[in-house]
Parts: sequence; C-alpha cells; structure tokens
Amino acid sequence: MNKYKRFIQSQYEKAKSTASGFIASRNEEEEGTIELNSQYYVELKAIADKQGTNVQAIVNEIIVQYLVSVNTQNKSTPITLEQKEDNPLLYLDGICKLED
Repeated sequence: MNKYKRFIQSQYEKAKSTASGFIASRNEEEEGTIELNSQYYVELKAIADKQGTNVQAIVNEIIVQYLVSVNTQNKSTPITLEQKEDNPLLYLDGICKLED
C-alpha cells in the first residue's frame, strides 16, 4: 500500500510540475501582449478579413506609422543661414535652443 501511495504522490508531483510549466510559459507569452477594446478589435478584424491579413499585422503597421511620426516630430530641421538672414528671430530661436 505504501508503494502505491508513493506512486500516486509521484504522479501528482509530475502533473503539478507540468502544469506550473504551462502556466509559466503562458505568462511569458502574455508579457508582450496588449488588450484592444473589443469594438476596435471587431472593426480591425473586418478590415483584416477584407485585406486577407490579420489584426496583429494591422496593429503592428499602425504602431510603426505612429512611431515614425513621433520620431519625425521630435527631430527639428536645421535652420539655414539664408533663412536666418531673412528672419532674424530664427537666430534667437537658435540661441534659446543652445541654452536648453
């Protein structure tokens, strides 16, 4: 009887370990996920179906476009000497930027 109890305990521990592994791997996968508003998901799913793609591809493209636009906005274009001569206030702008 004692041998049977150890066998059952061993099987229980193996099942518990396997379940813990599944839970841990699932949590790792969810780490990089985001939740969408269900209404937006439905709309994006309809668009994806029409385009023969999936929602993830559309969302990734939207994110790329957003990041490009943010990076473009954060970069200021250099002011040429000709522009500064035409508008002396641009000199002041350049001086102020140096102090920041």
